[in-house]
Amino acid sequence: MWSSIAAAQRVVRIETYIWKAGIVADRFLEELHAAAARGVRVEILVDAFGSERLGPAYFRSLQGAGARVVWFNQSRYFRGSFRNHRKLMTVDGHLAIVGGLNIGDEYDGDGIATGWRDFAVELRGPIVASLDSSMDQMFQLAGFTPMAVARFARRYLRHHDVDRHSTGLLLSGPGTRSGRLQRVIRSDLAAGRELSAYAAYLLPTWQIRRAMRAVARRGRVRLITGAQSDVPLVRWAAQRLYPFWLRGGVALYEYQPQIVHAKLIVLDDVVYAGSANLDIRSLRINYELMVRIPSRSLAEQVRQVFDGDLTRSERIDPAEWGRHRRWWQSLRSLWAYLLLVRLDPFLAGRGLRRPS
Repeated sequence: MWSSIAAAQRVVRIETYIWKAGIVADRFLEELHAAAARGVRVEILVDAFGSERLGPAYFRSLQGAGARVVWFNQSRYFRGSFRNHRKLMTVDGHLAIVGGLNIGDEYDGDGIATGWRDFAVELRGPIVASLDSSMDQMFQLAGFTPMAVARFARRYLRHHDVDRHSTGLLLSGPGTRSGRLQRVIRSDLAAGRELSAYAAYLLPTWQIRRAMRAVARRGRVRLITGAQSDVPLVRWAAQRLYPFWLRGGVALYEYQPQIVHAKLIVLDDVVYAGSANLDIRSLRINYELMVRIPSRSLAEQVRQVFDGDLTRSERIDPAEWGRHRRWWQSLRSLWAYLLLVRLDPFLAGRGLRRPS
């Protein structure tokens, strides 16, 4: 990303959920300031909830160099419910980088010895124009007023359906075609025979859960989640579903060296990469982007990385899971599950009816 910014000639655009002050963020500011100083147009869209620790003066020097910085959904009451969770950088209209990486020191490293385990992909070709167009719409939506949401929805409806034979963009969030991301994933799962997925937060909708177990009956499903998490509440809730996965023949692994933050799926010869987790919030509430890439060579590359990470993970034994869990651990998992799967979507749904 830094080298792409340094090579930019016309425009650099960054959209991120978390921008956290530190060594990595300082390097981004330096590269972007240098780009702006040589006449490159610099645009940044930062989520107000995810990056709320930044002070109001943080970007002042960069803005003084001519950069445009916009905060997404600064509403005092609803920014916690409706978040722009997307992570995207485009350069000069011909290169894009998408994945799970926010801008923070914890993402610097190989995910084995240091840093969280996460991934991004570099894309070129027609998909970059689609990504740039989607970022245009997110900049226009940033105020998150009722009028902005309605305008966003009207423009989104003009998007074409995904072409199964070429790289395609899938979006989710209020105003997008309801459930489209889920429907495309479920359609691929319905015909799939081998699924390998990183799941930082493993709380998919019941439709996705059933479709994944159906793949396990036909072939093989392997899931890597984390033995540790940056959001313990989500891990507790996910453990509520461990019996469901294990009884359904799903091979479930917990990655040991570092926190897993990856959102990467390979299903037969199709790769999904982007910002969306396999959880309720990503699939139904957050603004997310996933790129669907039908590519046998990329699928094989991802599987090789995945197989390597299996050696760094512990498989959950169906015969042993739950045998030594205490009653309070089960109760904690139930409480976390109800909070994230039932209450959070309910409150977000109510808030959507009266955005401010």
